[in-house]
Amino acid sequence: MRTMNPATNVYYLTPPLPAEAVRAPRVLILRLRVLIFWWHLRLTVGEVVGALRRFGRAPVEPDTTFLEDHVATMPAEPPPPSGPARVIDLAAARVRLRA
Repeated sequence: MRTMNPATNVYYLTPPLPAEAVRAPRVLILRLRVLIFWWHLRLTVGEVVGALRRFGRAPVEPDTTFLEDHVATMPAEPPPPSGPARVIDLAAARVRLRA
């Protein structure tokens, strides 16, 4: 039964009756367990096969050619300043901008 509070315009609903618990059939439960087991097995076999492929390869000599050019590709240090830093006269710059 619904009742309405005119001051707040809120409906109060009666609580639902308790329903009987519905159990899934045993065949469905068994099917879901087998499906979960199948995917776990499939992922595990994929991981093992990937690991065996990775470790079954012949060792490869490391490529050291990139280490030889390391010094040539490093940027050079900037040259030292040739003289003292220039002093900027801000007042004179403002006068030039206004003119």
